[in-house]
Amino acid sequence: MMKITFILPGIGRKKNEKYLKSWLMEPLTIAVLNKLTPERYQRNFFDDRIENIDYGCETDVVAITVEAYTARRAYEIAEKFKQRGKIVVMGGYHATLAEHEVIKHADIVVKGNAEEVWAGVLLDIENKSFKKVYEGKANIDYGLPDRSIYVDKQKKYLPITLVEIGRGCRHLCEFCSIHSYYSGQYMHRKISDIVEEIKMCRNKIYFFVDDSIFSDREFAKELFKEVEKLNIIWVTQITLDIARDEEILNLMKKSGCEMILIGFESIDPKNLEQMNKSWSARLGERDELVERIHKCGISIYASFVFGFDYDNEESFIKNLEFCSRHEFFVTAFNHLLAFPGTETYERFLEEGRLFHESWWLEKGYTFGTISFMPKLVSDFELKNLCRKYKKKYYTFFSILKRGITLLRRTKKPLINMVYWYQNILFHFEVDKRFGIPIGENMDEVINDK
Repeated sequence: MMKITFILPGIGRKKNEKYLKSWLMEPLTIAVLNKLTPERYQRNFFDDRIENIDYGCETDVVAITVEAYTARRAYEIAEKFKQRGKIVVMGGYHATLAEHEVIKHADIVVKGNAEEVWAGVLLDIENKSFKKVYEGKANIDYGLPDRSIYVDKQKKYLPITLVEIGRGCRHLCEFCSIHSYYSGQYMHRKISDIVEEIKMCRNKIYFFVDDSIFSDREFAKELFKEVEKLNIIWVTQITLDIARDEEILNLMKKSGCEMILIGFESIDPKNLEQMNKSWSARLGERDELVERIHKCGISIYASFVFGFDYDNEESFIKNLEFCSRHEFFVTAFNHLLAFPGTETYERFLEEGRLFHESWWLEKGYTFGTISFMPKLVSDFELKNLCRKYKKKYYTFFSILKRGITLLRRTKKPLINMVYWYQNILFHFEVDKRFGIPIGENMDEVINDK
């Protein structure tokens, strides 16, 4: 009986420090792969973020999901299994967008979505007739994920259930790998499957892992009406233009939406134009749209990206003032990342601004390190500005002030409890995040059975 071992590589960990708590969400990808695996195969799972990998375990096939930030660690894990004669399969965003690199470390690379090809890959392995590369078409019809693969690890994850609503995004932001992966298309699951999955899960808060749940308006309306019947609390990612649609906004709130993550990216029109997001600036007055969302009783996780050609310290000052004025639930002041396969990466490569073409594989590369040459500040300045202004937003005074405002926005005790937990966690994690060695698990103990 062939046995498959699923592995989720960690981003990295400092010696004698635990993996960052805010990164420990349940691995939905593994649950979906588990569902797609025919019942006749045995399977187990190692989550590199919270446990040591048993390289001596009984297995025939090792399936590793790879992202840019986990690529170096994934290759290290793959090599140890290959030395033991195991067949290594790699898939995920990085395997699709950087196939030429990933194929050097795997026996098989699965590009695109696995839904239509995964069972065939396993059958070909079983028959000793597998190919080097398989490419799955965009597909999201997998029914219900099988979370039994990590049920024994459930208590170690954040108490929030991830539910996939759709995949892809119709916006074409230059820096984003999602539109490159899905070619600017959006597709969604069956509402009946989504509802059934929610009913099966135990946590009280749900994260609908969509890049833009509003991409199909009629689908969104029908979904929200069905979710309202479940009496749950949920959060999701969405674009600011949701505030222009009062009907959708009210349906979201009635169905249990308490917070949305909005990728503002920048408030500078020139930056927005450069990243192909000038449509965001044309939506109307930004402050008014934010207030519409808050007035509806929905909080905002505001995300920003710094390092575009018009960014300097004045950009951070203006962004901090914008965030403080609107008292967002939480914010993210992130630096720009040039992911392979994106227009940003190709532009930086052409302009000679990348310090290393494969920055994610460089030994000594740490979380927060800038991988390219910014225009108006140095890479060192950009890194420290992200850190400096993130700390300014998460001072105890700021947390207290925003927490009092939140009490007027929502009467749900659970949301207020999440607010205090998340903000205090972020307060202490700002310094912990910087300097994490990407691709290295400094505390790993190899079990050579």
